[in-house]
Amino acid sequence: MGFEIKIIEFLQAGRTPFFDASFQVISLIGSYVGAVALVLFFLFFKRKYAFFFLLTYGFAYLTQSIMKNAIMRERPFNVSDTIVDIGDTVTSFSMPSGHVVCATLIAIFLGAYLFSIYKKKGSRALITLTLVVYVGLVMLSRMYLGKHFLTDVLAGAGVAVVFGVLGLLLMFFYDKKKKIKKSDTQ
Repeated sequence: MGFEIKIIEFLQAGRTPFFDASFQVISLIGSYVGAVALVLFFLFFKRKYAFFFLLTYGFAYLTQSIMKNAIMRERPFNVSDTIVDIGDTVTSFSMPSGHVVCATLIAIFLGAYLFSIYKKKGSRALITLTLVVYVGLVMLSRMYLGKHFLTDVLAGAGVAVVFGVLGLLLMFFYDKKKKIKKSDTQ
């Protein structure tokens, strides 16, 4: 845990009001606010994605909540006097990061949707880069704000990747079954 404290101390050494505000906004976009925005977007463009995103997010959220209470890891600002708690006050445990679970699922489902539209390698590379940077910024924001250790945000990403892949597979099999059923009725 020592090296993880050093990482947060390094990030907070450059604290400014601008960075404090910017990372709070980034963190907010990686929370339920980003999830609600994505669901509204999907309801407008592709309802199926809204349903499967919500289903996947629900199971991932439940899992990360159970993990937090099973692992019971303290927040960085509770472990070290040198780490400042910036922004909103949180009282739950630290591992895994719920914000990173949410942001990673947003990236996975938004990426899948955009990949279904954009087929060129260059477009897909730009989509992937943008979404990886988004998740990376949410991870960085959670550490900068003193809310999570590096392993917390990595665990959050891991939980989201597992559930994101399962959610997309479920959606794929749903589509496949729907197509088979449709061809049987013709």
